[in-house]
Amino acid sequence: MGKIKLAIAIMLKSLLALCLYGYSLHAVAQSQETEVVPSSARHEVSLQRDKDYKCIQCHKDAKQTLWESHGKLVTEDLGRDITCTDCHNNIGPDHREGAPDITKYHSAQSQSGISKVYLNPDLILKANSQCVDCHQPVDLRESSWTHDVHAKNLTCSNCHDVHASKAKVLGLDRKQTIKLCVDCHSDFNSKKEGR
Repeated sequence: MGKIKLAIAIMLKSLLALCLYGYSLHAVAQSQETEVVPSSARHEVSLQRDKDYKCIQCHKDAKQTLWESHGKLVTEDLGRDITCTDCHNNIGPDHREGAPDITKYHSAQSQSGISKVYLNPDLILKANSQCVDCHQPVDLRESSWTHDVHAKNLTCSNCHDVHASKAKVLGLDRKQTIKLCVDCHSDFNSKKEGR
């Protein structure tokens, strides 16, 4: 039994020595063949897939119009591009049959008047909550007094449409913005008087 143990020990030592010798030969050969590649010539891997690819197959202009209103500045603030699901959430399996799981934005107000959907102020605030996640109330107040006046009475989408070819209000000049206000209020006031 002692001779078998001795033979196994010698074989294992020989095998270990052979492996170490082979590894050292391989390391020497590899170091002689290795050529230093400048870092600028190395291939860099970058993400190729557009996260909004499936969305823009049907909503063709959505990405471009979003970029016009939520482009470079948003990318700098967030440190990444904004995607469809940032505002609309993930789509469900029934998306093409009415999209019940996706967050949609439509004009609504807390008082009946013009041809907007009527919602109570709590639902208005809920509808605006997605926008206010990024657009802080303090910043909105500083940009225009109208945000304070309309915050509980109108959805953001009454005045803003980030997917219009020229995003409503965001892309309008002062005269066009005033016309938007006057059109809404004159229609609202005329319906209010007609009651």
